[in-house]
Amino acid sequence: MSPIKEAQAILASTVSSWFKNPAGTSALDVARDLSLDHSLVMRAFEELVKTGHGSINADITLYQLSFDPENIAAGFKAEPVVTHIFFPSKQALHDAFYSSDLPQQRLPEYTTRLHLGAQQIGLAYFAEEVLARYLDHPELYEINDSLAGGDVSALSNTPEDRYLYVRYGKCRVGSGSVAVTAIFKDLSDMGPSEQRYWHSFEIESPDIDKSDPHFKNFLARTYEGDFVDFEDPITRLLDSVKAVNMVLDPHLLFAKAQNVHLRLPVEQTYKSHCNASSELYKIVGPDNLVQSTLKGILTAGFGIGPDDLRHAESERPLSTLQLLTLLEEKLKAPGLLTRLLRPLSQLRVAADHRVLEADSETRSYSREFAEMCNEIAVSLEELTRLLAERTK
Repeated sequence: MSPIKEAQAILASTVSSWFKNPAGTSALDVARDLSLDHSLVMRAFEELVKTGHGSINADITLYQLSFDPENIAAGFKAEPVVTHIFFPSKQALHDAFYSSDLPQQRLPEYTTRLHLGAQQIGLAYFAEEVLARYLDHPELYEINDSLAGGDVSALSNTPEDRYLYVRYGKCRVGSGSVAVTAIFKDLSDMGPSEQRYWHSFEIESPDIDKSDPHFKNFLARTYEGDFVDFEDPITRLLDSVKAVNMVLDPHLLFAKAQNVHLRLPVEQTYKSHCNASSELYKIVGPDNLVQSTLKGILTAGFGIGPDDLRHAESERPLSTLQLLTLLEEKLKAPGLLTRLLRPLSQLRVAADHRVLEADSETRSYSREFAEMCNEIAVSLEELTRLLAERTK
């Protein structure tokens, strides 16, 4: 075989390996597959770099394992070998891809991009609304969401064509909105229909806010392996609801401490913000407060008589919200929770009873909602502390 044909065969071997697994190929593998001398392949790699056909990680030490079946007691032997790892250029991959039958196979978007040289751990960016499909169907998907990102995995009853597992991050962009990002490896592992769905939300060349602390946390965990906690305002809020109930055990202040439909408003519209607020109100609003517990705390803890739990003029019983207001006053923390429930109630009414106009304002409703959840969580944590002091 002439030197030119050898170089062509070596390049073709690395490209073929990339199409099977988009990663570098060692000179050891190519030498074995083509029955060539290892040192010859290493020199060919170096020449291919000079001609612009790729790049190498040079002089990498790998270990070849060997096993002697006639000497089982010796076990495996690891022999160090210095070799090169070759990465075909995007142009070489492009030429090989379009001269093959792969385009006729109509591969899905992100599988094609890996074939054409995208890095497995490279990032693509999407409108945050891409998550709505999964957040809206908790019966089909398990999703761990936070301000920095999370992951989505399909449950066993998810239709086969919608099966996926994807890790994602979140980043603020120059417009003030939030984008979702995912690595190409996870995107390419999706089925064709899911890849089409994600592609429909893709953002080209987003203006990333590099100062965003949540995006920094995602990058640190994903690429550096740091043990970084992602801020999860909804989990924090629900935990604070449970904490209030625990301090009053066996009584409950909140009848329910879970709502599978409570989520960040990823659609980035005022309507979605109102809908999310309505779901939040179902957890922390008066409809979920246990009146008998409120009355029990007021009467047993503060010596308030039955007459004080009625309106002086109408003699009608105080409403749940009025009982909570009275408890806050007795705890010397007026408006601790009720001041936050009033604006939340207005959003809930807007969601349930008003026809909302379409809005085109660029803003991050998901982060605004997160701030509201954190504010309420802080108030509930303080309420837990005050109630714990009364029960000592």
